[in-house]
Formats: sequence, structure tokens, C-alpha cells
Amino acid sequence: MTRLSLALPVLLPALALTSCVTPPEEEASAYGAFLAARYAGVNRDAQGAAEYYVEALDRMPGNVVLTDRAFITSVIAGDLDRAADLAVGAAGAGDPSRLATLYHAADLISRQRYSGAIAVLDTGPEYGPYNAFFSDILQQWALMGAGRSDEALEAAGAMQAPGFLAPHLWLHKAMLFEADDQMEAAEAGYRSAVFTSTFRRLATDMYGAFLVRQNRRDEAIALYDTYLRDDRGESSIEAARRAAASGARAPRRPGIAGLAARAVLGPTADLAAQADMDLTVVYMRMVQRLDPDLAPLHVVLAGTLDRIGLHDLALSEYAAVPEGPFRLGAEIDRIVLMATLGRMDAAYAAAENLAEQSGEPEALLLHADLARIHNRCETAVPLYERAIALNRSRGRPEDWRYEYFRASCLVTLDRWDDAEAAYLDALDIAPNQSTVLNDLGYLWIERGENIERAFDMVSRAAEMDPENGNVIDSLGWAYYQLGHYELAVQELERAAALNPGSATANLHLGDAYWQVGRRLEAGFQWRRAADLDPSAEQVVQIEYRLEHGRPPEHTPEMASVDVSGAGEP
Repeated sequence: MTRLSLALPVLLPALALTSCVTPPEEEASAYGAFLAARYAGVNRDAQGAAEYYVEALDRMPGNVVLTDRAFITSVIAGDLDRAADLAVGAAGAGDPSRLATLYHAADLISRQRYSGAIAVLDTGPEYGPYNAFFSDILQQWALMGAGRSDEALEAAGAMQAPGFLAPHLWLHKAMLFEADDQMEAAEAGYRSAVFTSTFRRLATDMYGAFLVRQNRRDEAIALYDTYLRDDRGESSIEAARRAAASGARAPRRPGIAGLAARAVLGPTADLAAQADMDLTVVYMRMVQRLDPDLAPLHVVLAGTLDRIGLHDLALSEYAAVPEGPFRLGAEIDRIVLMATLGRMDAAYAAAENLAEQSGEPEALLLHADLARIHNRCETAVPLYERAIALNRSRGRPEDWRYEYFRASCLVTLDRWDDAEAAYLDALDIAPNQSTVLNDLGYLWIERGENIERAFDMVSRAAEMDPENGNVIDSLGWAYYQLGHYELAVQELERAAALNPGSATANLHLGDAYWQVGRRLEAGFQWRRAADLDPSAEQVVQIEYRLEHGRPPEHTPEMASVDVSGAGEP
């Protein structure tokens, strides 16, 4: 049994947008809206499902099933105000999903109605382990808000948490102690949280802010430096370090609702990491109700929405990340998602704007990548060069990929000398990167340059990546250029099998077949290559072969190359 199944009991069947219930048949119009809601749910249209369930509920007010469905889908769709109203009805009707009471309590805490939240939670339904954990944390923060700190701390001290939830208690307790001005106990809790939490970034952020508020900036900076040694470039911790070092005003401690949100954010993010499903979105929306401006929550929520197929909602969450250290990364994720969804023109325009507005290396690289994908290499090359230079000036680790992408674009622009230098720069950074070894080796072989070194490079690439059709094609073509046609056939057959949709591999295999006397098979491979979306240059090459019945005259490269065992894993 997994940790997730232990933490989440029999709640899940009640939550899917598509789960089956007996539809209300008292009113045909309500039934029609119900069916429309079901259809919208099947098609992952949470907003449409919510609208139709609300419409059905309007036609049959008080229906328990419709009330609960309208509540859940409104929460998932992000209509948090409407969900707050519906949660009252769903909780009053017995809370079939065991979620409405928790949401109602979170809403009351967000509006500083702490006594009301305590009363709601006291009369809630029986919960499974995760919901009980969530409820306990909300209740303890409501007690703290209501001025009953002794009760809150006593309950927190006695609290037990199952499995993966236990490490998150340290941060919760530390924040409770700080809210009660018990600073020594708070610091002990923060220290434990930093060393045990699976959501270490949040624990570090909260502990560092605590130290700065205590006017212990040097200790805060040391804490941030320790974190950044393991996760260089983490923007929120870098920003916190800069603020601490500059003497900027100490960050304000969040209010009760904000602290409660941070107490449940880590467990909720852990839950999402274990399983992406509608249920995890509901918990994240509760966190959002507590603190709508909690930036890391928007990022985690957007990623979960994307993975469960609610892409437009994910785009909205990325766009909702407030200004601050999370904003750039969220905007990059939003643009990447747009591109993944095929909205390439919008993605390119957004990437271009982001690069111009921010000037940050990450934004420049994104713009460069999309320019390259759009075959705008004349735009991409200077963007790569600016980003690489900026990263170097900031002491960041070199990344071979961007030298490699720059090299690929320079080849497209027919700037071979610059391309060769960029490939070599990429190899200096990552000497055993099979993609770079393969591409530069292949291009040298095509150009008849550095044959011995090129053959060694594609052989090494094939050993490292024996299931990559492009790499095996390069090895086969190296044999061909050296005049080892039987070996070329052997490797090129492998390449065509690994990558049957490659015009290049099939064209090369046809040439190799012709050289060993297998002329009918050669013609078949050339015709096959013609049907595989060849490049304009390859179209000319294929037409020549089909017209003349043979490849152009080939003179093997003369090089003393030992080919024994090449490419064997």
C-alpha cells in the first residue's frame, strides 16, 4: 500500500468531474444542465462544468448532489467566491465530499472570523488521515487568531501526523510559536523545519525572515548561502539574501491566514507531487483562499492544473503570480505551456516581449529557443550570445546546451567557422555529451574534415546512446564515407529501424544498399525517404537518385581509422 493510499481514504471516487450519480429527474431542465455539466467534465472544461452544475442547482435548489458538485467544480475552476457560498450549503447537507467544511473554515479564517471557523471545524464530519491533518492545522490557526494561543500550542504539541506529513509539522509549530512571541521555541522549530522539511525552500524563507526580524542578518545570510550551495539560482532565496545583505527593511510576518496558508502549502505540494488529480487542486484552492497572493502556491497549482489537462486554468495561474522573485519563472512556464499547446505565435510574441522587458538570461534563452524553432536563426544567435555572456558575468555554471543550440543555428546560417567554434565550446563544457559529439562528428565527416577524430566522436556517441536513431545514423554514415559499405548497411539498418520516420536515415540507407549491390532495396529506400518530409536539399538529392538510379559518384575518405568494435555498447 502506498503512502498516498494511506493518507487519502475513500474520498477520491466522489471527486472526479466525471463520476456517476443518479441524475435528478424531477425537472427536465435540471437534468439537461446536469448532463451538460457531465459532458463538460469529461472534456476537462472545469469552468463549463461549474456553470452547468450551478444552473442545475438553481433549478433544483437544495439538491445535495448538485450542491456538492457545484461546490467542487467551482473550487477547481477557481471561482473562489462562489465556492465559498456553495461550501456553506454543501457542509450543511452533510458534506458528501468531506471538503466543503474545510473550505468554509479556510474562508472564515481568511476573513478573520476565527470563532466561526472553530465552530465549523468542531462540527465537521469524520475525516480520513489527510483531511484530519488539514483540519487540525486550520483549527490551531483559528485558535491562535481568536486569542486562544495556549489551546493552539497544546493541540499542536499533541498533534500526530502520518507518513510524509510529519516533517511539515515543524514549520507549522515554529510559526505558531513566533505568532505567540515565543522566540526561542520558534527558532528551534524553524531549525528543525529547515533540516527535515521536504519543502525546504519555504522553511528556509520563513526561518531567514525570522532571523532578519530579530536583527540577525549575518545568520540569515549564512542560512541563505547554505541553501544556495545546493540550489544555485533559486530566485526567491537569492532575492531574500540580497535584501538581507543590503539592509532593506525586514519582511513583515504574515497574518494568521497567511501563516495558515504556509502551514498547509508544503503538505499540499507534497501531495501533488505524489499524484496529480482533481483532489489536489481542491486543497490548493483552499490555500489560495487563505492567501491569494502566495506566489509559490500559484506556481505549484499551475503545474498541477497543466498535468491534469486543465491547461487554460494553468495559464491563468501562471499569469496570476504577483511581481517578485517567482514572476519571471512563472512567465517562462506560461510561455512554454502556450508553445506546448501549439499556440506558437502567441508564445513567440510573449517570449519576445519578456526578453525585451526583463533582459534576464532565462528570458533571452527562451526567446532564442522559440526563434530557433521558428527558423529565425538570425534572431536566435545574438540572443544566445547575450544570454551566455550574462550568465558568465554572473558566475553561473556553463550550460553546454546553449552553445550547442547556437552552433546549430550558425550551421543553418552557413557560418561554419563560427559554428565549429561553438560546438567545440559546448564540448569543452560537456566533453562526453553524446548529442554534441554526434553532431560535430557528423558534420566533419560530411565536410571531409578531421576524419579520424570525427569517427572517434560518433563512435563514442553511439556507445553512450545506442538506441538513438540519429546517433546510429551518424555512425553508419561515417562508415559509408570511409568506404566500409557493409558496416554502413549494418548500422544504417539499425538507424532506420530506430527512427523509421527519418528521411535522412532512409536516404543514407538507400545509398549504402546501392554500394553493396542491393539496387532494388536502394530504390525503395529513396522513395520511402521522399515520403518522409525531406528538407529542400534532400528533395534535390532524392530526385537525382530516382532519376539516375544511383547516388552520385562516391570517393571514400582516405584515413587510417580503426573501425573494429566501433559503436558496440
